[in-house]
Amino acid sequence: MENPFQEQQNKRQCPTFLMVLCILTFIGSGWGVISHLYSVFVAGVLNNGNVHMEYYQSMMNEMEGESLSSFWSDFLTSSMEVAQIALVHAREIAIMQLVLSIISLLGAVLMFRLRRIGFYFYVAAQILMLFVLPYFAGFSSVVVIRLMGSAFVSLVFIVMYAVNVKYMDQ
Repeated sequence: MENPFQEQQNKRQCPTFLMVLCILTFIGSGWGVISHLYSVFVAGVLNNGNVHMEYYQSMMNEMEGESLSSFWSDFLTSSMEVAQIALVHAREIAIMQLVLSIISLLGAVLMFRLRRIGFYFYVAAQILMLFVLPYFAGFSSVVVIRLMGSAFVSLVFIVMYAVNVKYMDQ
C-alpha cells in the first residue's frame, strides 16, 4: 500500500543559502515595490522639489564663495542637474522602477520555488534597474557613481544566485 504523503516527502527543499538570499530579496524588492508605488502616486502631488532646489542653490552659492576645488564644484553642479531631471521625470522613473521591482520580486519567488526562470527574471530586472536613471539623466559623474555602487551590490547578489542555479529546475 502506498503512502499518499510520499509525494511531499520526495519534494525537494530550497537550500538554506538560497532561502536566505530569497528572503533578503523579498525584503529589498518588497521595499522597492512599496516605496516606488508610493512615489508613483506622490510624484505629481507634492511639489517640494522647488523648495529643495532653492535650498540646494543657496548652499552652492555659499560654497562658491569658499575655495572649492573644481572637482567638487563640478560634482555639485552635476548633482543639482541630475536632481532637477529626476524631479521632472519623477513619475516615469518611479513607474519603471516599480515594474522592475515587481519583476525582481517575482524572480525571487520563482527561485524560492526552485524555478530557474526566476533567476533570469531577477538578473534582467537588476540590470535594467541600473539604467533607469541614466536613461533620463545621462551618464554624469553623479549618475556613474550611483551606478557603480548599485552595480556592485547587484553583481554580488547575481553571483550568489548563480551559484545556486544548479538546485533549480528548468
